[in-house]
Amino acid sequence: MNKLSKRLEKVADYVKADSKIIDIGCDHGLLSIFLANKYPKIKIIASDINENALNSAIQNIQNSHLEKRIDTRLGKGLEVVNPEEINTVVIAGMGSNTIVGILKYAKDKLSHVDTIIVQSNTDLYFLRKNITMLGYYIEDETLVEEKDIIYTIIKFVKGRKRYNYKELYFGPVLLASKDSLFKKKMQKEYKTIQMILKNIDKGHYFYRLKLKRNARLLKEVISTN
Repeated sequence: MNKLSKRLEKVADYVKADSKIIDIGCDHGLLSIFLANKYPKIKIIASDINENALNSAIQNIQNSHLEKRIDTRLGKGLEVVNPEEINTVVIAGMGSNTIVGILKYAKDKLSHVDTIIVQSNTDLYFLRKNITMLGYYIEDETLVEEKDIIYTIIKFVKGRKRYNYKELYFGPVLLASKDSLFKKKMQKEYKTIQMILKNIDKGHYFYRLKLKRNARLLKEVISTN
């Protein structure tokens, strides 16, 4: 069995011992297996839209003798569950558009869900904004670096808080801490935006305005202690 990545270990840290979770896009099932071994009372549904990936997960689950503990289901997002079966949703390794789509287009399946744990490295402003609009607030978030990539893991909990643009862009918890890994990630993001601005066609007026706004915010955050 492959060792769990640092990224998925951080995701697992946000899962409660008595959760009823669905691990959407479970891939090889490594996170589900780790959680089942760690928490004897946890209930897990491991799902994937890709049959080959799910078959790989099933094989790994059987090799770990956990087939009675982990329920595997083939299908799209939350469509494979009934609302009362879950109180925690875990989605790691997908793009923000995909994650938001899964949650928004099956909102009726979230009626019993009090915790949503996500990991994505694309458009985190969009991700935070849309999940908070579903009636969840950001309880915690963390960064982890692995193979020169800095991953962002966010834990949303049912409830409402108001956030401004800056908080949604950087993450309110990460912005408050401003640790060295956060600064490193923001420096990388600033360089990326500067490169895009140099190469983008000047006809993209509103996109350029958005990039310039983000660049100003990044420069401000990077320069503060």
